[in-house]
Amino acid sequence: MKVELDARSRQRLQATTPDSPTVVELGGGRETALAMRVKEVFSYRRPLQPFLLNCIGYQAKGGVWVVTLAFQLGAESERSVVGRVYLNPLQNEDAVLLQHLALQERFVFVFLNTSLSGGVSQERIWSMEERYRIRLLLSQTGRVVPQRPVNTLEFERAKAEVDARFSLSHLLSTRTPTGGAVLPFFHGAVHGVVLE
Repeated sequence: MKVELDARSRQRLQATTPDSPTVVELGGGRETALAMRVKEVFSYRRPLQPFLLNCIGYQAKGGVWVVTLAFQLGAESERSVVGRVYLNPLQNEDAVLLQHLALQERFVFVFLNTSLSGGVSQERIWSMEERYRIRLLLSQTGRVVPQRPVNTLEFERAKAEVDARFSLSHLLSTRTPTGGAVLPFFHGAVHGVVLE
């Protein structure tokens, strides 16, 4: 498979260690995807089902927003790829990646060899409901204009807060009491969260 990555996405991937997922732009900067460098691309050629993906926004105690993409490819009883990646909606590059999610109709996970010269992909439909939830999330985070830029240390603290409060399985299965739709965002100390 030929993967079209821009320079920033290539840099992001090269900065990660193998088997560490990151968020990238595909298709000349029109689509957001998860990507991971792996030593054995061939072992990912068969589709891993289910492909679960949940995008959740969280406002930490200090008011800093963190968007978490929690994912699972494959059943837990079999070989699977699970994890979470974080985006800062107030950082321009990450905001663009989130804006793509509000518009695109599919979501791709790309497994690339360590030299980024080839790979395989797995994709799923990115539904209208999921796109709508991203729009809601962006409208919520857009209302929060920080008095000063969010520094890296504050964002890292906010990510640690998300990790401490929510397990990966919880992020993948978070539901509202009515309708079964995934909650688009959580507020930390601002409103509190009750997860059953």
